[in-house]
Amino acid sequence: MSELRIPSHVGKTPAEIIAIEQLDAGGHLYKSMAWLNYFERVPVFSPLLYACIDARYGIEYLLFEELVISTGANLSQADYQRCTGERNRFIKTIEQLTPDYLLLKRFTRLVASLEPRAPKLVDWNLKGLMRDWGELSHFLHWVGARGLTTEDAAWLAAAHEKIGATVKPIWINLTSGRSAMLHPKDMHPIAKGVWEQFKRGEIDEATVKFQLTVLRP
Repeated sequence: MSELRIPSHVGKTPAEIIAIEQLDAGGHLYKSMAWLNYFERVPVFSPLLYACIDARYGIEYLLFEELVISTGANLSQADYQRCTGERNRFIKTIEQLTPDYLLLKRFTRLVASLEPRAPKLVDWNLKGLMRDWGELSHFLHWVGARGLTTEDAAWLAAAHEKIGATVKPIWINLTSGRSAMLHPKDMHPIAKGVWEQFKRGEIDEATVKFQLTVLRP
């Protein structure tokens, strides 16, 4: 199993952060963490603002990636276009196109647990991600008189703590493994039969693992 190799986000200068061109979920969340770290050295509002912007972009990319994974990398252009103008549409589209999303995630984890070389899998609370997206939005609008907010050391420290409490768990989960889903269209016929039984509630997780171990599709 290959290890995730992630460079440190600590100690980056603004120029180094801005120069990062990996503009996907990982790239944006990396930049958000780097801005949060920069604030610890230069405690002004701008790095917090940039941390929120990058974190929101990162969350949106995460939701898009989960949508693509849930469709077996078979997202139609029409569904893609609907998502680009409405952030909540990501979750709605996943629910519409893959109503068994959560069960498929569980089944994928069961299959991966039988393969020693499989990477660690991570799961996402999609509605929780949208709540985080909304929490970060607060700092992207007018927050009040500067003397009481963005120019006040206590307010800045509290804002840094709140933003960090939102972003850091996402970053830790993102960097702890890989998101994946075994889509029914890609399953071996034997595995698909076991999946169908699991989906209908006819067998539990232990039975899924037993059948897959014995049948070895």
